[in-house]
Amino acid sequence: MKSKEPDAALTLVLRAVEFAARKHRDQRRKDVHASPYINPPIALAAVLSRVGGVRRPVVLAAALLHDALEDTRTTPAELRRHFGDRVAAIVREVIDDKRLPKARRK
Repeated sequence: MKSKEPDAALTLVLRAVEFAARKHRDQRRKDVHASPYINPPIALAAVLSRVGGVRRPVVLAAALLHDALEDTRTTPAELRRHFGDRVAAIVREVIDDKRLPKARRK
């Protein structure tokens, strides 16, 4: 019998990319090509997977969502509701807290 776990993992990651794409749909980067804002989160998840060997769906989902709290009207409660406490906690850990001095943020 086929395990449901890989399907649940894939579903979580795909839900995260869809959510992030929807939240960033009207945003463009300030680069010369005005590239879609969602491209860097997708690239980050890909690098974590390919280069870093990250296979945990909660980490990949958080990578896809990492800009949502900073750059959209997404709330921590909304992330928890859609993706659970673990994903929301990881996203909160990596947000760029603009209240901190730049050297500490980076």
